[in-house]
Amino acid sequence: MHKSANNLLPVAKVIKSFGTDGGVLIRFAPGTQNKLNKKRPVFIYFDGLPVPFFINEIEPKGTEKAFVRLGNIDTLELAAEIEGEIVYLEETKTKKESGRRGFSAGDLVGMQISDAGNTLIGKITSFYDYPGNPCIGIKTASSERELLLPLHDDLIIKADFDSGIISLDLPEGILDI
Repeated sequence: MHKSANNLLPVAKVIKSFGTDGGVLIRFAPGTQNKLNKKRPVFIYFDGLPVPFFINEIEPKGTEKAFVRLGNIDTLELAAEIEGEIVYLEETKTKKESGRRGFSAGDLVGMQISDAGNTLIGKITSFYDYPGNPCIGIKTASSERELLLPLHDDLIIKADFDSGIISLDLPEGILDI
């Protein structure tokens, strides 16, 4: 497995192919819009392994989307193959970032979720800031699809940002939906 596989941070999701020459439209996770650049590779999982791609072109489309052309993805068929996939970036923390105390919604992406019994449920892949009802998207080890969970103060038992684990008191059956 790639050395950085445990340090990958989800930064975007491929929404759809765009054009006929391999371009794709991506939607950024909150707070990650400025993290992608042509100097660092992004990663997309294939068969359970992170595969690196360099960005050949990136053009912002509003505040939360961008048109991206990745190296080695140069046909409509290859672009269609990565539709719906999560785009990861190798996580790097500067001294300034590791010493800070505040956090943003984008900081939640990549954290682990556990239940009241401290059983790990999955990893946060997305944050959705729905008015009056913020939600998190999580990926579990047992499911390939993203589960949507409400993120409300009443459900949070403990949030440990140093260990990267948030404990939630989840309503019975919510993970079966």
